[in-house]
Amino acid sequence: MGRKTVFVMVFLIVICTSSIFLIKPGSGFTLDDVKVGLYYYVWYEGVHGEGHWNGIPPDKPESLDWKIVDTPILGFYNSQDPTLIRHQLEWFKELHIDFLIISWWGPYSFPDNTTKTVFSIVEQEDYPIKLAIMVEAYNWSGLYNFETIYDYIYDTYVSPYESIYMKLSDLPLVCFFNDENMTGNEAQRIAINSSDTRFTPRIVGHNDYVDWWGWPVAGYSEAPEPILCEEDGYIGILPRYDDRHLGWGNPPYDANLTEGLYDKQWNKAITLANESKVNYVGIYSWNEYHERSQIEPHINPDGKYVLSPFCKTYHYIQIIPEFPSFLILPLFMIATLTAVIVYKRKYSK
Repeated sequence: MGRKTVFVMVFLIVICTSSIFLIKPGSGFTLDDVKVGLYYYVWYEGVHGEGHWNGIPPDKPESLDWKIVDTPILGFYNSQDPTLIRHQLEWFKELHIDFLIISWWGPYSFPDNTTKTVFSIVEQEDYPIKLAIMVEAYNWSGLYNFETIYDYIYDTYVSPYESIYMKLSDLPLVCFFNDENMTGNEAQRIAINSSDTRFTPRIVGHNDYVDWWGWPVAGYSEAPEPILCEEDGYIGILPRYDDRHLGWGNPPYDANLTEGLYDKQWNKAITLANESKVNYVGIYSWNEYHERSQIEPHINPDGKYVLSPFCKTYHYIQIIPEFPSFLILPLFMIATLTAVIVYKRKYSK
């Protein structure tokens, strides 16, 4: 081992441990204590101008609700394409993502058929990830039979895929988005929570009655810190929010990714995790392009590649130490000392 090799070893040790010291993790905190997940949208139909790639909502032909301004690096993909799904699953594996919360729009819909393919591929190819359903407000009349919804999800996704379906409090997790025409009144919320004892239901979103604060949107003049949901130890974080092109009137949060919103949100989550208050981190989102919250690699309207949210996600997940933090400094010192001893023995002869 040459002198340069020893110096390189020491340098690498310093680099690999320095990012851990920046966060100052709490004693005894391990990677397995916190599960990190993504909100995953499977409604894209594969052609620009169709479906959710700048298509026209069939129930609101005058609406801009499906307008997007960014372009995925993979192109305007079809969410049902197995090759596309595998590509994204490989990215999730690279990021060490633990679970996906899949946006689901009712039985036999396009997203439902996509979701079936995702479940099948994850199970058949043994991807190390859990899956859960988030029921969206797919019935604009506001009328829902929650018993029927639960039965369909159980028969289609839980029973056939028990080993990969995500559980909360030892029961399959089903999320419900806090759209007004599904969860906006107390009777509906009671029905969600009482219709089926086979599940753990959670209402997700940004209204006062939610169980999980997913992402702050309307009503905030500036982006607040992420809100911890103490019952489950869940915290939702947001890289960016910008829906001005949809004409909804919400304030944008870090529209150009220059204000460090994602860093602030992650650091808040890690701080709480180091206090043993966090069990789950939910990132909104992997690919919700309409609200520009996506961390999927993409190209912005100026033609520039945007990779930073993806890379930061990898970085922050890796920051969480994989062994008790009180061992970091001793192991660093031992590794450095070993390199020095090897060097001295070789060159003192």
